[in-house]
Amino acid sequence: MARVSRRQLAHHAADKLHAGTPAKKVIAELAAFLVDTRRAREVDLLVRDIEEVLAAHGTVVADVTSAYPLPASIKAEIMKLVHAKDLHLRMVIDPNVLGGIRIDVAGQQFDGTLRRKLTQLKAKQL
Repeated sequence: MARVSRRQLAHHAADKLHAGTPAKKVIAELAAFLVDTRRAREVDLLVRDIEEVLAAHGTVVADVTSAYPLPASIKAEIMKLVHAKDLHLRMVIDPNVLGGIRIDVAGQQFDGTLRRKLTQLKAKQL
């Protein structure tokens, strides 16, 4: 039996999600496959691959870090920024973030935090 590549698994999972298969079912099938084939260590890489395939089709999963919960208007702006037809946010509320937000999307990062802006300002002065 030929080994199924991680990319093939990612495309299969993304296709099922786009077809409307519930995410819990897709996750359960992938988890069972990874355990059966002794490839459970690949789960983080597989999640990243699935998110990249989904992003290529307009469905973006973004990790957003801010000091406070975001209003709907900011979520709409994030959707425009990442050019998403459909946006799923994984919110992290971090009290260490003094202001602004950081957005991580499929290997890209937008850092609009106050700390980042202060660091850039300090670097310009040197």
